[in-house]
Amino acid sequence: MCNALRYNDTIEELTGAFSGFGHLSIVPPVRYKVTPSEPVPVLTLRGGKAQIDMLNFGLKGRGSSRQLMARGETAAELQMFREAFLKRRCLVIAHGFYDSEVVTRSLLQPWHFHRKGDALMILAGLWESQPEGESVAIVSAPPNAVVLRVIDRMPVILPRTAWHSWLDPAATREHLQPLLTTYDAADMEAWPVTRKVNTRGFDGPECIARLPERQGDLGFLS
Repeated sequence: MCNALRYNDTIEELTGAFSGFGHLSIVPPVRYKVTPSEPVPVLTLRGGKAQIDMLNFGLKGRGSSRQLMARGETAAELQMFREAFLKRRCLVIAHGFYDSEVVTRSLLQPWHFHRKGDALMILAGLWESQPEGESVAIVSAPPNAVVLRVIDRMPVILPRTAWHSWLDPAATREHLQPLLTTYDAADMEAWPVTRKVNTRGFDGPECIARLPERQGDLGFLS
């Protein structure tokens, strides 16, 4: 899965891949931890022009719950995601994501995952216009070896060669499904971070500071 994101405005590689931008808005320009319902930068194609807006993280379903991720294997079939899969695909701009390892029933140890060199991480997304504003869910795939240590799903990270294909309004499911693959583990790294990451409202450089390795049965040191 993926329960929080991180981003900054170092996106020249992305903006250079598109022409005819309608507008570009990343406010604030840096977030170390974006949690469900908070805004995250997303690129969409509308009227033939690319634009970047801040969309709420997670599609709101019945009740108050938010669906943060749509399984790539079934998104085109499920009622909640079917129409967005066909008509409202997008690119979620990130530089990292978080999830937690279950150490004991009472101890969840957060980890930070990112590309080596902190390179831009473009995630396959689906967006909807909802009562509280436009919102986005991330498409997921089976984990690579880096992610599997902690969780059993990971976001679909799209290489540059797939950005336009994922957004192509004429693309069919047959063209899109092969894009939803597990990202190369050799280009990723991860480490445990402070458990304060699991605290609501905690955001800042400390979120991605690497912790010492686990100490025997005591878990992590922070």
